[in-house]
Amino acid sequence: MSAEASEPQRGSLEVGRGYFEALHAGQWDRVRALTGPGFRFSDPTAEGHEMVITDAEDLETFLDYLQANRTDPDAQAVVEDGFASGRHVTLVVRYRGRLDGEAMGTEGGPRSFDTPGVTILTVAGGKVVHHLDYVDYETLERQLGYGASDAESP
Repeated sequence: MSAEASEPQRGSLEVGRGYFEALHAGQWDRVRALTGPGFRFSDPTAEGHEMVITDAEDLETFLDYLQANRTDPDAQAVVEDGFASGRHVTLVVRYRGRLDGEAMGTEGGPRSFDTPGVTILTVAGGKVVHHLDYVDYETLERQLGYGASDAESP
């Protein structure tokens, strides 16, 4: 691949990483600067998980949800790897931290979690226009103590 062909992909990867890091750091103005018109969010793996947003048709709806649900500064999203191909940026993510007994409905005191995920971003004109998440919610819920009695039932 020529240097010319890889430059736009490198730029998309930088935009994608910058957006993701700003999003999880609560840098809302920076997120707005890195997103384009027609932005949308979706997470098909969140279907059936009541405490998690599954889609947002615009950036402000998505940011309103995130701002209302930022419960614990000890929770973080770490990009372990990433690559760009055309307009798409793929980030391999690890969600980890410790939530207190109030966060996300956890009961019985603080609980630690370490859960994998993948984020696929579509970048157009140097801006993120679509954010697609795939998160291992079953592992997260097991680590936070959701459904423990259900798993023990016959």
